[in-house]
Amino acid sequence: MDITLHLGAHRTGATTLQRFLAGNAAILGGDGVVAWTPPRTRRGLFSGLVRRPDAISLPLERTGRRSLGVIAVQVAQLERAGMLRLIVSEQNMLGTAEECLRCERPYPWASERLQRFVPAFHARCDRVVLTIRSYDRFWSSLSAQGILSGWPVPDAARLDRLVTQPRRWRRVIEEIAAALPRAQVFVIPFEAMTGVPERQLAVLTGQSLPTGQAARMTGARDWLCRSPSPDTISEILADRGHFELVRVSSDDRWTPFDDNQHATLVAQYAEDLAWLRAGADGHATLIERAESQDLRAVQRTGGNVPDDRNENNARLG
Repeated sequence: MDITLHLGAHRTGATTLQRFLAGNAAILGGDGVVAWTPPRTRRGLFSGLVRRPDAISLPLERTGRRSLGVIAVQVAQLERAGMLRLIVSEQNMLGTAEECLRCERPYPWASERLQRFVPAFHARCDRVVLTIRSYDRFWSSLSAQGILSGWPVPDAARLDRLVTQPRRWRRVIEEIAAALPRAQVFVIPFEAMTGVPERQLAVLTGQSLPTGQAARMTGARDWLCRSPSPDTISEILADRGHFELVRVSSDDRWTPFDDNQHATLVAQYAEDLAWLRAGADGHATLIERAESQDLRAVQRTGGNVPDDRNENNARLG
């Protein structure tokens, strides 16, 4: 049995895809595919494993080792039952949304976090899938969800740090590839496949769905956990006693960034996509259509990646 790790990222339609996988479990099972999604992974299966590196105590380490054993047993049971592929879809394997906001960097401890799962999955994991999103929308969506949870609107200093911080999707991808060198890493731009989970499923499994099978699947056009609208954010801020106008983008979305910041973030994302389209130095394959000819993987290169993080700036709460 082969294993696909779907790492998210947050705010890239992961919840919609996970609900799609769960809602079509019977159809997938008929093809020998089973999916573990957050309703399962967050009910004890990953206990002790989803932790910041500085928050791992001896009791948590012991709990994590027990979880690795439980995962190994359940993977073996699935294989004996005739399953051909396990999809593990859990964005918190890469890091949490709160961590990204607090550190003002995308997934600052991706490598260390993934290393905790390597003993459970690396021998069978042949595919890793990551969805990325333009930085302006990624940070706006994270911040909007943060406001719903009580976070303040990002001030000018925080916005400047988000725009100028050096960590890019490219480095996250390099760290994923280094942590799981036996697997092929596939990267999906959110903008290319939003709202079409059946195409994302093709990337997860490596096979395009037959037309008839795709038509029988439910939830393919759901849109879950959408970012709050500008009006909703205005109401929340008014309830807190803040009555300033919120900035709205050209497509009627809330955005904290001004035009110059927006242009800078878009340019940074364009550089990432250009690197991926040029082959990503052998680390990953960019998937923009998920048709049969696009699901082939490039030859991976090995080696470690340098650590460009500044611990003084990566403030963990």
